[in-house]
Amino acid sequence: MPKRSDIPLEERSYGHIYLLLAGLLALSTFWAIWDMIRTRAPWQRYQMELNQLEYKNTEAELKAAQDELQSKHGEQLQQLQAQLEEAKAKLNGPEYQALQDQLDAADLEIEKAMQNYRFAKSEHDALWYEYKEAQHAGNKKKTEKMWPEVQKRDEEVTALKQKWDDAEAHKDSIEAKMKQMRATVDQLQAQIDELNRPVREIATKLEHISDRKIKIQQFVLADFVRGNFGNFIDEVDRCTSCHVNADKGGYDDYPAPFKTHPKRDPLLKIHPINKFGCVPCHEGQGPALQKEFAHGFVPFWEHPLLQGKFLEAGCNKCHKNEMKLDYAPTLTKAKHMLFDLGCYACHEIAGYEHARKIGPPLNAITKKTTPDFIYRWVRNNKAFRPHTRMPNPQFNHEEAQAVTAYLVSISKESDYKLPKAPPGGSPKRGEELVESIGCKGCHVVTEEDREVRVTDVSYDFAPELTKIGSKVNRDWLYAWIMNPKQYHPGTTMPRLRLTKQEALDITAYLMTRKEKNPPQSDLDGVDLSSPELIAEGKRIIRNFGCHGCHDIKGMEKEGRVSVSLNEFGSKTPDELFYGDALARGDLKAQTWDEWAIGKMKNSRMYATEVVVQRMPNFAFSDDDAKTMAMLLKSWDNRVIGKAYVHDTGRLGEALEKGRRLVRKYNCIGCHIIEGEGGFIRPTLVAAFKRHGRAEDEALSFAPPDLVGEGRKVQPDWLFEFLKNPTTKIRPWLTVRMPTFGFTDEEVNTIIEYFQALEGISEPFKEMNIELTSEEQRAAETLFSNDYLSCFSCHQVGKKKPEGPPSGWAPDFLLAPDRLNPDWVFDWISNPQALQPGTRMPSFYPDAAPPEILGGDPNKQVEALRDYLMNIRKFANRL
Repeated sequence: MPKRSDIPLEERSYGHIYLLLAGLLALSTFWAIWDMIRTRAPWQRYQMELNQLEYKNTEAELKAAQDELQSKHGEQLQQLQAQLEEAKAKLNGPEYQALQDQLDAADLEIEKAMQNYRFAKSEHDALWYEYKEAQHAGNKKKTEKMWPEVQKRDEEVTALKQKWDDAEAHKDSIEAKMKQMRATVDQLQAQIDELNRPVREIATKLEHISDRKIKIQQFVLADFVRGNFGNFIDEVDRCTSCHVNADKGGYDDYPAPFKTHPKRDPLLKIHPINKFGCVPCHEGQGPALQKEFAHGFVPFWEHPLLQGKFLEAGCNKCHKNEMKLDYAPTLTKAKHMLFDLGCYACHEIAGYEHARKIGPPLNAITKKTTPDFIYRWVRNNKAFRPHTRMPNPQFNHEEAQAVTAYLVSISKESDYKLPKAPPGGSPKRGEELVESIGCKGCHVVTEEDREVRVTDVSYDFAPELTKIGSKVNRDWLYAWIMNPKQYHPGTTMPRLRLTKQEALDITAYLMTRKEKNPPQSDLDGVDLSSPELIAEGKRIIRNFGCHGCHDIKGMEKEGRVSVSLNEFGSKTPDELFYGDALARGDLKAQTWDEWAIGKMKNSRMYATEVVVQRMPNFAFSDDDAKTMAMLLKSWDNRVIGKAYVHDTGRLGEALEKGRRLVRKYNCIGCHIIEGEGGFIRPTLVAAFKRHGRAEDEALSFAPPDLVGEGRKVQPDWLFEFLKNPTTKIRPWLTVRMPTFGFTDEEVNTIIEYFQALEGISEPFKEMNIELTSEEQRAAETLFSNDYLSCFSCHQVGKKKPEGPPSGWAPDFLLAPDRLNPDWVFDWISNPQALQPGTRMPSFYPDAAPPEILGGDPNKQVEALRDYLMNIRKFANRL
């Protein structure tokens, strides 16, 4: 065989090379197609697996339904089937067949009659046209000649129409007879079909599964998010290509990704998938069809799937201005923590640009406490109060000394005059007052209070008082208790309208609450008046941003000292600074979530020898750290289209303003509002138990649940009460409604908030309620001990009911000005519907006396309501 090099070029064969290349091309083409339709389309496999799984389960369901049908109705079905066959056999008999023949003949007769009628009618119409033409032409002779013929044709048409109608009626009579004979068959068949219906429905479902097409499921959310150039762009969402059953019920027990959404009923009803898709809430890469890409866990994708505690971060995109979300408890808690802890003091946060400073002024701090305590507090406040809201600034020894020096120096320049407290005071009486008048709604006073108090956060709303005697001096404490605003005009601490003796007693008691082993002074030999030390303290305070929470002389115009958080959630892991944390193994992974949680738990874990970090340490628990990190995640500065953002409307705005105010003044410390709060109740129960009294009795002395308050009371009365809460609705209660010193605007905000909770948008209209003599007699009879015994529980002015105060109810004489008449009617009709668990008995409609007002429950309730609204007219007789 000659060498290839010896073969002339024009005679050489390249077929084997072309064959190899063609084979490679075919293989690569096949691979590319396979990669496109299979490897890169796992959603097809998911849908196939779902169909197979659902088909298998439905087959089992069908078999179970068939078995159940046979076990429960098998014998009945056989009987019905036999009866059906017998009935059908009768339809094949001579009688039915004769009727069928008559029906066929009737059809022919109808056809013949109809045809004859139509032919005659057409001839009649032609003749009539000719007659009218002659009439219009004025040819009287012709019309007179034609008229007899026209009349004759009219009679023929009428007769033929009657013949047609008779034929139709004859057919109807035959069909009625046949229908009557078929009725038995139809009834039996209907019974059989009804028994077979469950099986038939499952069989139909099985057919639909077999016919189901494998295809991409896609929703396009028009104008969903604002793009980089200011225009709104669409969001493509293909999540349901894999999560096919997300919005379908009945798949709760299926494995992922075939399960029904765990909150389908509450959430998907108000967020239908065809409008909102999945990505707006859950994040991820909507157009992607492969799991790792669709979930967004790929390099440089900014918004990967939210998981675990971070899931509710997606809610904030469309609900950022709402303080409370029913189905987002973690986000709600995070917003409460933000409001309570004052993160906006150092960071710019949208919606909190003009929020108040949450800390007390420090310009006269030495009138309150000692330099030694100031040093201890700024050095490590958590050592003295582990549950304080104030974070630990983490100053070192020298920094704490300098800060103390500056605060002492500005206190010397303060013009605040601290009055001298009078001598005296009984610690025992003071303890009783603290326990009874409501201090524990906000404050933890004893170790027992800490044990029984249950809140959803790891910090206290108000300062813990277990060691208050080691912090403040007696003169300051007395002045503060008497009137907190004389020292701090912006404080949320209310005035309890104490007498001087009560204030002295409480002061005496609280001054006994001291540390058992106070530490030695760390300021021995330190010259706090040193100009250099004072200047250094001022520099440190300004640098660390203490003025963000506190009024500090010389720093009134200072701004925030830390970064804006409005876009922090959009940062990628590569944009975050990790310091030495990764090298030390402090983080599990280099992710945004791990970084944020780490920062919340240890604010300076990323500091290095070169990079100084100033954020104080809040000592968050694991749960609180994840909660706040989730809130950070939600702040990515994306602007969502108006069609998707929840429009709260005027009522929603009133709700949000009110919720912030209620949170600011800690109304939920004493009252239950929106199902939350009443933190004073466990302390009252504990106190009653110490004295051998029952829990139920303790709760009757607790501040009231404010459910339905917006509809219950008249706005004018509530306005006056909140401004000056001296009116005793329940005079036997020892817990006092304090005087907060609300502004008119704040009071109106609270009133509108309570009304918004009830969906009330219209202003209250006073009702002029007249009482007829008949209604008066009926009401007095019903109020009496012979019937409803209303006065056995309710106080009337100074006249108190019999029995212990734990069984008493509000004063009737306050009702005309206080209560809304419409609410009173509903309350008497069904108190449990308005306030579940109330001790107010339900008399109506079952207990309506038949001899009063004709036994009409509504008339009796109306008479009771009207009498109550006019009760002051009859007070002398009660």
